[in-house]
Amino acid sequence: MGLVEFLIFLMVGCVVGFLAGLFGVGGGFVMVPVLILSYEHLRFSPTVLTHIAIGTSLLVVLFSGTSSAYQHQKKGNVDWRAVAFIGFSSALTAFGMARVAASLSGGHLRIAFALIVIGAGIRMLTESRAKAERKLELTKPPSPIGLIGVGLVAGVVSALAGIGGGVVTIPMMYQLLRMPLRVAIGTSSAAIVITALFSVTGYMVNGIGHPDLPKWSVGFVDLQRGLSLAVGTVLCARWGASVSFRTHPFLLRKLFALFIILVALYLMLR
Repeated sequence: MGLVEFLIFLMVGCVVGFLAGLFGVGGGFVMVPVLILSYEHLRFSPTVLTHIAIGTSLLVVLFSGTSSAYQHQKKGNVDWRAVAFIGFSSALTAFGMARVAASLSGGHLRIAFALIVIGAGIRMLTESRAKAERKLELTKPPSPIGLIGVGLVAGVVSALAGIGGGVVTIPMMYQLLRMPLRVAIGTSSAAIVITALFSVTGYMVNGIGHPDLPKWSVGFVDLQRGLSLAVGTVLCARWGASVSFRTHPFLLRKLFALFIILVALYLMLR
């Protein structure tokens, strides 16, 4: 990988890191298409191209999520009880679905999840200010069953789409479990690290030995470009988190709703 390509991936990583800190997501929706375009230019085999893009994206999510979670934890916006339930329940589906994704495109499932996310985004976008103000405090701890349900969904989405799962978990935590948005964002940042860890492990294990793998890959994970992206995410995640802390919760909710609707449209059109 040349210097110019490294700098391009470094800049993409900075964008991913900023979004991770601001919205508590992994940033896979940015990384996957960039990686696919890069691999097409390098003439990677079509049989592994998309899988490597998704697996590499999940590797970077480990770094973007960790950096973002660290910043949010300093402000007390991480519910570690929720992280444990969501993270480890998502691991169950993330590792298993990575095996499925190795042989299936998962296109129809991505469309179904995208429609659900659009619905959640529209609901958040149209929610009245008075109702939103009532969700600024966590009145009671979310139930374990609800948190496990959120985690199971996150694992499926993460493995099939190459994202951390925050675009699904945050609306679910906010709408269904009635967690304040800032707490949902901080908690998502930490939980997606666990989800991505098991997802990327699945992509590594299920890709080992494939005859069309390029150099610098471990299974369906490109270490060279993945680490270049990771450097950018670590550098810029704190900036995104800082903007999140200074943004009024009502405006932050509107921005997040628009953000997840755009991501969902991307998933549908991929």
